[in-house]
Amino acid sequence: MKILALQASPRKKGNTNRVLDEMIKGAEDNGHEVIKYYLEKLDISPCSGCEICAKGKDCRYDDDGAEIINQLAEGAGVILASPIYFGQMTAQAKTIVDRFYSIFNNPDKKFNGKAAMIFTHAYPDKDIYEPYIKLTEAQPFLNNTELEYIETLEVAGVKFIGDADKAEDDLRKAYEIGQKF
Repeated sequence: MKILALQASPRKKGNTNRVLDEMIKGAEDNGHEVIKYYLEKLDISPCSGCEICAKGKDCRYDDDGAEIINQLAEGAGVILASPIYFGQMTAQAKTIVDRFYSIFNNPDKKFNGKAAMIFTHAYPDKDIYEPYIKLTEAQPFLNNTELEYIETLEVAGVKFIGDADKAEDDLRKAYEIGQKF
């Protein structure tokens, strides 16, 4: 299976990337091809709500987001990895997630892979963001895609670059989730 690893942190070598690399390693060790995208570096227009996709047509934007969306519509799995900034996923993550609508809303397309998410944040406890994470699992993944949802890994207390290296249990869990693809 092809898996798209969507790295949504503007810090290319930060904690989110470190955890994502472990999940990628697990998936690759299980025989999957993983393509990693640094969303910060891509040209991805936000969904305009034009509804052209509802008419069975491709998204009106022919940008880097279209490349990702087309692969998802062809059956690729996805790992969405984002730090939580100011209570939510990054703008880079939200922009591509909104573009998932062009598959969900298109009567001629559907998702057909597996999905997982990684959220990292500086807050030391995992309970503060639980409602947000559950909502993000449900919308779009559980409610609006045919993707088989594997799991979300939340890594707390990682504020400074390198903190994820000390989160050995979370890194092990990331690898294990990658193995489930």
